[in-house]
Amino acid sequence: MHFLFSNTLLSWAILWVHPLILLAFALLVVHAIGKNVPWLVMLAGIVVRFIDAISTFVVEVAKWLAPAMALTVAALVISRYVFGLSAIKPQESIVYMHALLFLLAAPATLLVGGHVRVDIFYEKLGERGRAVVDLLGTVFLLMPVSILIFKYGGSYAARSWVFLESSAEANGLPMVYLLKTAIPVFAVLMMAQGSAMALRAALLLVGAPMEPPPSAGQAV
Repeated sequence: MHFLFSNTLLSWAILWVHPLILLAFALLVVHAIGKNVPWLVMLAGIVVRFIDAISTFVVEVAKWLAPAMALTVAALVISRYVFGLSAIKPQESIVYMHALLFLLAAPATLLVGGHVRVDIFYEKLGERGRAVVDLLGTVFLLMPVSILIFKYGGSYAARSWVFLESSAEANGLPMVYLLKTAIPVFAVLMMAQGSAMALRAALLLVGAPMEPPPSAGQAV
């Protein structure tokens, strides 16, 4: 764990150029030299479907935090302004649920293309052009940012686990370390889904496109 969170060049390389990214570029290299390796294409497809399934499962679980959060807010408002009661734990639970919802739903949002894009050319490109952007954007933008979040967020969570950090409030929730652990978990899930996006793009570029990911309405 300490090795992964250290700042050594080797640990950065392991996280950035990991086997799934290498598999994406292996597909392109094999295709460029005119080789036909069907098992490599099949392996990439299996990996993409597996990671997509993980992201979909996580968001299917995390989405229930939204109604739970709404009900908790409603209960707090009623208890405070109708009965004159207040409690710290339910108030802090709203922060927990809000953070977990956004962190755990992010990979599935990436899967369905729900994140905001700041470029103005992507939608004007053809399928192959978008695949190139997805592949390079994953390798040179998404992966480095996710690695930074994993390394520094992981260290942040690890320090919290050392003394089992709890709320600063006397009657608050005693599981701050679990909430902070969601940060490196988010980074890992984003790296995994980003790798799946790179593989999907590589498969399209070598002429073996997969079925498109589900729409936002189906996945979330």
